[in-house]
Order: sequence, then structure tokens, then C-alpha cells
Amino acid sequence: MIDVFLSASVPLPERDRHYFESADVLAIREAIKALTEIVLPVGRITCGGHPAITPLLAFFVKEAGLDRDRLTIFQSRFFDKALPQENTLFHNVKMTDAVGDDREKSLRAMREAMISSRPFKVAVFIGGMEGVKEEADLFREFWPEAVTMPIASTGAAARDIFDTGTYPAELATTLTYTTLFRSYIYA
Repeated sequence: MIDVFLSASVPLPERDRHYFESADVLAIREAIKALTEIVLPVGRITCGGHPAITPLLAFFVKEAGLDRDRLTIFQSRFFDKALPQENTLFHNVKMTDAVGDDREKSLRAMREAMISSRPFKVAVFIGGMEGVKEEADLFREFWPEAVTMPIASTGAAARDIFDTGTYPAELATTLTYTTLFRSYIYA
């Protein structure tokens, strides 16, 4: 079974404008859809529960009739009052304890639990803000030999990750995400 780590979000305009202005929301949506369709029939996706991404995952899993048990979503209890309603559609929602009233420490604890939860073969970074960049750094610490795919064509943090590393150019130019994911995940 293939284990894929997904880090993704849709940038918010009230946060860092750099991420919002460079994001391609349609590309983010299409990349999430393609990843879901490519991975879930043969593997598992593990990700953090982002309020814009969890509903997309729920929709695509339902639309394609995929096994929702193959998707694991991590959440911090720090956000108990703002959890996506779509979490209830998944069986594998892992809650991590909040670290007092500290948002950053709570997120760090959740990210460490999430990224260390499986032996990941591939990490995919789509769109995003500073949290996606933090997850990329943490992922490399835990899984330095894994394939990392910052999908730069989705803009935002994924573009920044791509720009600061050495990655195949097709991660920035290819918009046929199904083909792209198939060639890297099944390699």
C-alpha cells in the first residue's frame, strides 16, 4: 500500500497576501482531485484537516466512490470549535491534544504526530500558506529519502518550496495532475 502525505490549503486574503495573490485556486482544486483519484484506489492519504481542503476531499471521495477509510485526517484539539463539518464523513480522524492556549505549539505537536504516523513514500504540497512550508521542512526531517512534490503550478507556499529547492521543472509547468501524480507516485 502506498502512503502519501498531503499538505495543502487555500490561502486566505486576511493572512499573508503573498500566498493569496500567487495562489491558483482552480489548480489547487484540480490537484487535490487528481491526487485523491490516483492514490486512494491503491493507497492512503494522510493530511491535516484544513477548512478548505477537507470539504474538497470529502466531495471527491464521494464523487468517485472511493474508500474513505484510506484517508486519515489529523486535527488539533486547539481548533475544536472550528473543525470542518466534513470530518464526520471520515472514520480516521486523529485528534491531538492542544498545548495549553498556544496555537503554534499545538500545531507543531499535531504536525509531528501526523508526519511520524506512517512510513511515507511521497509528500505532495499544494497551494498553502506558512503551515505548508513548515510541514515541508518537518517532513524532510522525518523522511529525507521520500519523494517530495511541491506542485508549484498551484502557487502560494508550494511555489515557494519549489523555488527554494531542486525539483523537476514539470512540477511547475504540468497542469495534467493525474499524469504527474501517476508518474511520481507509482515510480
